Amino acid sequence: MHLRILWVLVLTSLLVLLRPCDTQALSLGYTNGKLDTYSSAVQLLTVNSRQILPVQQSDLVFPDYLQRSHIISVYEEKVAQSPDSSIFLRLLADQYLRRFREIGDIDDVLRAEQAARRSLGLQPRHNQVSSMLLASALLSQHQFRSALDVLNNSSVDNPNIVSLRASIQMELGDYETTHQLLQNLAKEESNSGHNAVVARYLELTGNLASARQLLDEAMQEMDSFYTTSAETRAWFHLRTGDLAFAAGDFALSEQRYREALDLFPRHIAAFTGLARLYAAQHRWQDVLNIANQGIELMPLVETLGYKADAQLALGDQEGAAETEDLIGVVAYLSKVKGIYDRALAVYYTEHGIHLTEALEIARSEVAVRDDVYAEDTLAWAAAANGEWQEAQKAAQRATRLGTEDALLQFHAGMIAFHLGNRESAIKRLTQAVSLNPQFHHKYADEARQVLANLVPSVSFPTANAAIGSSL
Repeated sequence: MHLRILWVLVLTSLLVLLRPCDTQALSLGYTNGKLDTYSSAVQLLTVNSRQILPVQQSDLVFPDYLQRSHIISVYEEKVAQSPDSSIFLRLLADQYLRRFREIGDIDDVLRAEQAARRSLGLQPRHNQVSSMLLASALLSQHQFRSALDVLNNSSVDNPNIVSLRASIQMELGDYETTHQLLQNLAKEESNSGHNAVVARYLELTGNLASARQLLDEAMQEMDSFYTTSAETRAWFHLRTGDLAFAAGDFALSEQRYREALDLFPRHIAAFTGLARLYAAQHRWQDVLNIANQGIELMPLVETLGYKADAQLALGDQEGAAETEDLIGVVAYLSKVKGIYDRALAVYYTEHGIHLTEALEIARSEVAVRDDVYAEDTLAWAAAANGEWQEAQKAAQRATRLGTEDALLQFHAGMIAFHLGNRESAIKRLTQAVSLNPQFHHKYADEARQVLANLVPSVSFPTANAAIGSSL
């Protein structure tokens, strides 16, 4: 047992010390209306594990998460013994962030921030890994501009820092700067972390097929390294599942989400992804079952929302009311912790409750994080409050990049329909149901109904068409 722990300690130390980790993937959280507080790092050894493990073992999972708390206690002891060691502080910060991604304790983010700051205080120069760790900790707290400032002030401008800076610019909605940064990195040696950033940019800028292909290749590369942490590998499978859902490829989406859970059984985002997938298919008992599993790990607003929808669909009015009460509690605690984001505004708007608060949250999001999904949230919340001009302006900004997301197109189409812009409404709603005929458990049917009234002579893709093709 002691040898196994020593092995894990050696590997996790090398992950931080031998190679400036591909921390740019940390900022690629579930930003398209999903779990904004979660993110993931890509950390590889410089030696391909397939060169030291038999081929048949390359698919094994590196169960580092099972020893996480013990590893942290070892490094905490080392820091206590050597408080002036920037290296031990860097290692400790990395482990705190890993545990945060694994169990979601926001206090671990604060601990990581403190350790990274101490490491940088002791070694301000040539300490880019600590800079990236600090930026990642700030990102997890939605302090996007502060995270960017950390990287801009870094004394070393290496490809990993540039790539992380590009992903932060995407979070802030500065896609022109993102494009320039990624162009500057085009000649650099690529890796899975960098490719994940590029895939996200492609996804947002209307190149879903290319994003899927690139991310699938990155996922396969990550799977080929035994020393890739379980949670990191699961994140890549999760993201390929997200993109498969966006393309209406539900069979592959479910497969990828299930693979993520096989790799890392505590992956809350995979539970939420499956709940969304099953809801779109009106598989309400499956929604309830999978949402309950996720909520046992962490009661997030989106997962709770799917549970409430399932309870209502199954006729459990009392249970749905209790779940909505719990959402209110979670919302309050999130606000206290400073992570009070678009997921709550989306839930309120879709369910027609607390609409004034939903609009306030959406406006606040745009003020600090003006990406296409913040604009989309604002557009739908403004529409729900009857602020149609604000809704139209936000919808135009949300769809300006041609993002192939059916929900964004639906929102813009319905706003155009309300304002009497028939041509735009038809274009947006047609794109929504063409991208993914089952993009939402309620809105997909609504889109087809509106289109049937606008252009009764044309047939549009139905729910049965959402089969997709696997990569």
